[in-house]
Amino acid sequence: MSENVQNAQVKTDEVEQYDGPLLEVKDLKQYFTVDTNLFGKPTKFLHAVDGVSFSLEKGKTLGIVGESGCGKTTMGRTILRLYEVTGGEIWFRGKEVSKIKNSEFNKLRPNMQMIFQDPYASLSPRLTVGEIIGEAVREHGIVPKEEYQDYILSVMKMCGLQPHYFERYPHEFSGGQRQRICIARALALKPELVVCDEPVSALDVSIQAQIINMLKELQKSLNLTYIFISHDLSVVKHISDYVGVMYLGTMVEYGSKENIFENTLHPYTKALFSAVPVPNPHVKMNRILLKGDIPSPVNPPKGCKFHTRCEHCMDICTMVPPAYKEVENGHYCACHLYNTPEENAECVKELEKLKELERITALAKGYMKVIKNKKSDKQADGQEKETDVEEKA
Repeated sequence: MSENVQNAQVKTDEVEQYDGPLLEVKDLKQYFTVDTNLFGKPTKFLHAVDGVSFSLEKGKTLGIVGESGCGKTTMGRTILRLYEVTGGEIWFRGKEVSKIKNSEFNKLRPNMQMIFQDPYASLSPRLTVGEIIGEAVREHGIVPKEEYQDYILSVMKMCGLQPHYFERYPHEFSGGQRQRICIARALALKPELVVCDEPVSALDVSIQAQIINMLKELQKSLNLTYIFISHDLSVVKHISDYVGVMYLGTMVEYGSKENIFENTLHPYTKALFSAVPVPNPHVKMNRILLKGDIPSPVNPPKGCKFHTRCEHCMDICTMVPPAYKEVENGHYCACHLYNTPEENAECVKELEKLKELERITALAKGYMKVIKNKKSDKQADGQEKETDVEEKA
C-alpha cells in the first residue's frame, strides 16, 4: 500500500471517529477597513459579517438567503479562510480553525472547498480541463501519480463531463459545462464541506435544474455537506435541509426548512417570502413592501438593524439589539416581537440607560461647543484690541 493511500485511510478513520456537528460558527465577524487616519490606523469599517452563528451536521445542506450585499458570499469565504477572520470562532470537525496558522490550515483545505458564482471568471483560460481539475489533486497528493489520469477521468464522468474534454480549454464550453468543470475541480479533492456560492444564478433555468439535481445526487453518493448561497428561494427550498436568513451581515432567522417556510417568524423573512411569484394568475399575492433603502454596512443602524424598514418597529428596536435566541425547537430568530415579559423589562431598562447616556453625551458636546465659541470670541476680541493699539500708535 502506497504512503498516499495509507494517509487517506488514516484521515478516513479520524473522520469516522468524530460524531459532533461538522461545522460550527460562533459569532463570526468580518470587517473591512474603509478609512484610516494619518498614521494608518483604521478609523472606519464596513461590517460585512456581524455576529453570525449556526451549526451544520454532516451530510446536510444549509441554504443561505438574503438581499444582495447582506454578506452571504463574504461569510462563505470567511469560513474557508479566504479572508482572515476579524472575530468569532469557526469549528470544523470539533477543532477550532479560525485562529490556526495558514500553514496548518492548508492541510485542511482539501476538506473545505468552494464552487464560485461565475463559471466564466473562475476558470483559467490557459489550462486544459484536465489540468484545472487535477492541479490541486497533484498539489495535495490525493492519489498516487500512476493513478492520476484515471482518477481525474472518473471525477469528470461523475460530474457529467465526457473523457475527450480532458484536453480541451474552458472557452470551448457553455456556461453549464463550465460550472460542471468547477464542481469537478472542487469534488476532486474529496471534500467534506462544499460552499456553493450561487452556483446556478448565471445559468439558464433548464440547466439550473440539471446542476441542482446533480449536486443532490453527488451529496447522496459522497455524503457531502453543503452551504448553499442563493437568491432563488424555490431552489433553496428544493435543495436545503436548513435555512438561514441574513440581513445586513446578521443572521436574523435560522431553522429547518419546514420551520422557515411553514412558520416564518422574522418580519424581514416574511417580506422576503412575499416577493416570491406564484405561477397562478388567480392567486392574489399579499406583497409586503419594505419602506426605505437598505442601510449602509459602514454605518449600520443602532439596535435592530432592520428597524428602519420594519412595520412592527417598537421603541426598544431603535436602540437595543434583539437577542438571537431559540423561539421554538431548533428555530432561532433575532426579533423583539418574541421577547418574554422578563426580557422586555430588561430591554426597557437598557433603553433607559442608553437614552440617559445619549442625553449626557449631547450635553457634553453642547458644553464643549460653548467653550469653543467663547475661546473664539476671546481670540477675536484680543485681535481687535491689538488692531486698535496699532492704529493709535
